[in-house]
Amino acid sequence: MMTLRPPLPRARTATVLAVIVVVAAGWMALVDLHDPGGPYGESAAAWAQAIMSVGAILAAVVIDHGASRRDRQDRLEAAAAARASRIQVLQLCAFVLDNAAEAARKRPLKRGQRFEGLAMEAIHSARQTVRHFADRGSDSDPALVWVLNRAVTEVDAAAEVLDGHRLATSADLTDLERAARGRAQALREIVDEYHAGFYEV
Repeated sequence: MMTLRPPLPRARTATVLAVIVVVAAGWMALVDLHDPGGPYGESAAAWAQAIMSVGAILAAVVIDHGASRRDRQDRLEAAAAARASRIQVLQLCAFVLDNAAEAARKRPLKRGQRFEGLAMEAIHSARQTVRHFADRGSDSDPALVWVLNRAVTEVDAAAEVLDGHRLATSADLTDLERAARGRAQALREIVDEYHAGFYEV
């Protein structure tokens, strides 16, 4: 994963401020040479006041620009972290569906048995989590919002099939596994397509 770095290091702000001071000092030395009163002459005093005013403005601009860069960098890092957490939720949903299919496969088939228990509870939890992130949206990444809504559709469809599904015959088991693993694969494909930039606008 690419690490976001500030476009300009903090040390550069201090360097720019130092340059302002050096230039101002050099200009004052030049004025002193041409002012009959030397460093205490009227001309030198006027130039000193002007240079200090301009220097203060430049320093404020440099400092404000540095703060803006840091704010921008913070926003970029926060957005990247939010995207990563949402992608992890989609991957977790796929894992939960695969786990449900595996859990059902290991249960002995018998009349009256239905798919329920911890595996189904995990699906309900994953369903609520992905819905939560989809509802919150993301102004900085509309493609991810679309992906999350696609994921909600896939998890909802899986939950409707799996919840209370009969496990009495091999055909019941085949239907359950097909539904769980098929939706899990669909989620993985959505994530891969998102990373590949298929949903960019």
